[in-house]
Amino acid sequence: MYKVSVNDNPEIEVIRKKGKYYINNQIIDFDIVSNTNGSYHVLHNGKSYTIDVLEKKSHRLLFTINKQKTEVKIKNDLEDLLSKMGMDKALNPSMNELKAPMPGMVLKVMVSQGQEVKKGDSLLVLEAMKMENNIKALGDGTVKMIKIKEGDKVEKNQVLILF
Repeated sequence: MYKVSVNDNPEIEVIRKKGKYYINNQIIDFDIVSNTNGSYHVLHNGKSYTIDVLEKKSHRLLFTINKQKTEVKIKNDLEDLLSKMGMDKALNPSMNELKAPMPGMVLKVMVSQGQEVKKGDSLLVLEAMKMENNIKALGDGTVKMIKIKEGDKVEKNQVLILF
């Protein structure tokens, strides 16, 4: 079972049983064919649709249906349960601030104020003990304030960026 949200509309439940798909417990009859160019052709209720996948991430698809952009977010059973329990934030933590993990010098700042960052995005390069350390985001957030600039010397635990 999956919970699917299309273009930020309310979630629908999608289940696959014995090769058939059900949306909100209603069987959906369609034919889908993969084209040689990577697109798909879907026939549903006598209507023809061409689907081109633009971006595929673990829980998000971005594609066009007959050239109209569509975003689909997908959650499986476990993710849905964690969300209902309020534990989904642990899977995708947000940040309040970034502190210097060690003393050093800021070589490069890779973000700007107002920029949205995702977990794992590079934020800055900090030189410490003649090594360049790529400091990455530990969670999702929006940069509110950058308290340092390239060339600044920083101390351990000094606040560098606020989110």
